[in-house]
Amino acid sequence: MIHEILKILDKNREFLREMGWIVSDPYSFEWWGGLKSADEIAISAFLVQMTKWETVVKVIENLRSKRLNYIDKIAEIPLSTLEEQIRSVNFYKTKARRLKNFSEIVSKNGGLSVFLSLEYRDRILEIEGIGEETADSLLLFANNQLIFPQSEYLRRVLSRVLNKSMSKKEAKNYVEANLEKDVFLYKFFHAGIVSVGKAYCYLNKPKCDKCILKPLCKNKYNETI
Repeated sequence: MIHEILKILDKNREFLREMGWIVSDPYSFEWWGGLKSADEIAISAFLVQMTKWETVVKVIENLRSKRLNYIDKIAEIPLSTLEEQIRSVNFYKTKARRLKNFSEIVSKNGGLSVFLSLEYRDRILEIEGIGEETADSLLLFANNQLIFPQSEYLRRVLSRVLNKSMSKKEAKNYVEANLEKDVFLYKFFHAGIVSVGKAYCYLNKPKCDKCILKPLCKNKYNETI
């Protein structure tokens, strides 16, 4: 089923672009909404929670213009300065504190290229503001580590397409067991599933008739899945 889903996603690359994903070189940072570096991906991962992506992009552009779009730089500046620069995002004070804490930890542990690795995953999960989905997304998209992010979108879409109730962890394991271990495929499948989840596969009243995965889906709307 994974490969059947991939074929449909491949035919709908423009849909993924419309949903904010840039299908690119396997190791490009631009997959993540067109951002330019691992630093910007890490920064945005904190800012985007409970905030529209469009707002986050404007904040990143502002940080970029002031050369504050680097984790090591954020580790150095006063918290008040960071708060002022990101104040247009929701809960900016909490996010500034969490982002600065993350930046200081990363800077003390060799930088993003070292810290965002599978061996540090448990340590990453100990940091305030980072759950499993965020951690795994950072590992994959900011440092090309072969780990598939678990998410509610993945759980919901696969549960319905397969007509089988799954936990987020089970859905993640299913993908990792059935998808070739390839950076491009991991990024592409994650982008596609998240896009389908956001555009069609709502928790309540999903848009099944419009969904691009409708030809494969074995489940008609079921609130228990």
